[in-house]
Amino acid sequence: MTKISSAAAVLALSAGIAITWTAPAYAATDRSGAEVLNIPNSSTCRAGRTVLEGMVTGAGGTLYIIFSRGSNGEPVLSRWARSGSTWTCTGAPTSMPELGHGNDLAYNADYRGGGPALIAAQGSQSAFPSDEVTIVHLNSDGTFGDTEEVTLPTGNISGFCYSATAADGAGKYAARRLNKLWTHAGSGALTSGWTLVSSDLTIHDSRSDQGIDCSANYIWNTKSIIMDTNPETAWNWVYQYNWSGTDVESDIGIPGNGLADEIEDITHIGSDFFVGINRNGGVADSVKAFTE
Repeated sequence: MTKISSAAAVLALSAGIAITWTAPAYAATDRSGAEVLNIPNSSTCRAGRTVLEGMVTGAGGTLYIIFSRGSNGEPVLSRWARSGSTWTCTGAPTSMPELGHGNDLAYNADYRGGGPALIAAQGSQSAFPSDEVTIVHLNSDGTFGDTEEVTLPTGNISGFCYSATAADGAGKYAARRLNKLWTHAGSGALTSGWTLVSSDLTIHDSRSDQGIDCSANYIWNTKSIIMDTNPETAWNWVYQYNWSGTDVESDIGIPGNGLADEIEDITHIGSDFFVGINRNGGVADSVKAFTE
């Protein structure tokens, strides 16, 4: 992808009213595309939880999303089946307190040779520090099976991803905590074998760390607007790195719509990328296309 120049302003919608905001310093062109999934608070697939957390796609385009009660936790894990361009909730979610804060989700189609599994980062920046991930083994029909907790030697993390196509198809993990990035070979136990590849990722502000995603060649790092206090400068950011932690593209913008839209995670199916948006103020959460 090529660098995008700063935009002078963006047009966003808030409460159904068109509002023009001045773009902040470093702002890029709005890269949030069409909404592909709208999740109101009344959805049975969130079981009364108010906050969208980690999100990842799995086999057949299945979408997995964690919902929680924010600082009160009580996370649930939900599953959404895809037909064409439409995702549909497959039923009531499963309560999983062992997910912790559930800030990020990764998918491995054959975790340590034992079949498909989800891997959830339990921590979230400084508010919910944790060096543990939760492995959720998936049954043959895609439903949730046994879980186990694994402690990483990296220290506290808040972002976690896996790409089966990285390392020439051998697979590779990435974990991020603040501006540090670790990687791990696709095989072997997660309790060792991590390499610190960058201790100073290219980040220009103090916005809050959210989920990450990775592909064969790149890692995408998301940062939310919740550390900002000015609706006029409230943008979410996505940063693109290679597997060595070198900046490829910074300042990819997802408008925060006056501090209402808080990016939580990013995931992809092939060349189609999606961002999960937790929308505050009782507005329905959203999964949007991420345009390259």
